[in-house]
Amino acid sequence: MTKKQKKKQKQSTPKNQFKFDGYIKVGRIKQTVAKEAHIKAADIMVNANHVKHIAKYHITELNSLAISPLDYVKMVVDNFTQIRSNKGQSLLLVKSNEDRDFDTVSIELLYDNIQNFWEVKTAQPRRDLRTNELLWEKK
Repeated sequence: MTKKQKKKQKQSTPKNQFKFDGYIKVGRIKQTVAKEAHIKAADIMVNANHVKHIAKYHITELNSLAISPLDYVKMVVDNFTQIRSNKGQSLLLVKSNEDRDFDTVSIELLYDNIQNFWEVKTAQPRRDLRTNELLWEKK
C-alpha cells in the first residue's frame, strides 16, 4: 500500500466515529429489513484486523475500485440492494455494480451472539451470487 493510500485510509475513519472494544460501527441492519429477511436487526461492526485482512488479500480488487478497505465496507453497508445467505451462519450484503469489472460487491457478515452485532468478516467483489439464497431485495 502506498503512502497516499495509507493516508487516505487513515482519513476515512473520523475520530468521532463510534468504536467499541477494537470495533468500528459502519452501519446497521434496520428492523424493517431484518424482519423481511428473517434475520436479526443489529449494528454492523468491523474489527481493525478484518480491515487489514481486506487490504492485504483483496488489494487488486480494491485498487480497481479506487477505494480504501474501510470505505469499501461502508459503501456496501450504505448501499446494499440484497441480503443473501452464505456458508454456515454468515450472510452477504450485496450491492449491484454493473458499471465495473465485477457484477457485484459484497461483504460477509457473521452475527456475534455475545456482543449482539453483525461482524464484518471479509469483503470483496464477486462475479456471481445466484447460488446464494436471496433473503431480501431492495424494492
